Amino acid sequence: MNPIEYLKKCGFKITSNPHLMQPFGYRNYTVNGFNYDSYCGGYHRAYDLVKYDGADIPAVISGVVVRGTSNYGNFGATIVIANEALGIQVIYGHLKRNLTVNIGERVKFGQTIARQGNTNNLNAPMASHLHIQFQPYGYLREKEFVCNGISAKQIDLRKDKHFSGVFIPRFNMNIRKTSSLNGKILKVVKPNSQLSFNSVVFKDGHYWLKLKEGYVSSGTKSEQYGRFN
Repeated sequence: MNPIEYLKKCGFKITSNPHLMQPFGYRNYTVNGFNYDSYCGGYHRAYDLVKYDGADIPAVISGVVVRGTSNYGNFGATIVIANEALGIQVIYGHLKRNLTVNIGERVKFGQTIARQGNTNNLNAPMASHLHIQFQPYGYLREKEFVCNGISAKQIDLRKDKHFSGVFIPRFNMNIRKTSSLNGKILKVVKPNSQLSFNSVVFKDGHYWLKLKEGYVSSGTKSEQYGRFN
């Protein structure tokens, strides 16, 4: 599962997907004579999603709230969360003002960090939505920060140790006492079982999901043994 798939499972719908456009992210979106993409040469290296105005926005990765976070940031009320271990940072933009997270604060995957809004730094007319942008980890200068983006498809949430949810295996799976291929088998679960997990451990080449009663492998870096719900 990647962050956009997760948001869709949370009820968000994509309204602007840069990866359906060529070249990457070209949009040149203009309303009432105002071009929202002119600053980046017509490119929109982000995703726009909508649920409803004021909807809770969950953190799609765990990490630290970093610079760029402000009630009056580059994308209106803006939050930036960085995860050094994953090597990425995420921009959440156009949020409702009066943010409840602060720079230096640590947040976990799935934690509500803000609410969907329509704020921006130019007071231009804009429908309520979530602007979410993924970038390589590290400080970027102002224009690079606004215009730089990578695909969410390359982000595997299993690499986030705080990733949680429900895993549905494709075939019989061993529940083990420890997160290891040598761990004692406690029981075997059937395909399509719903396995709630609250964290992830990478060991023996597998991403192990921590269940209440033990650990189950969700697969390797190149293969996934089921789906997430």
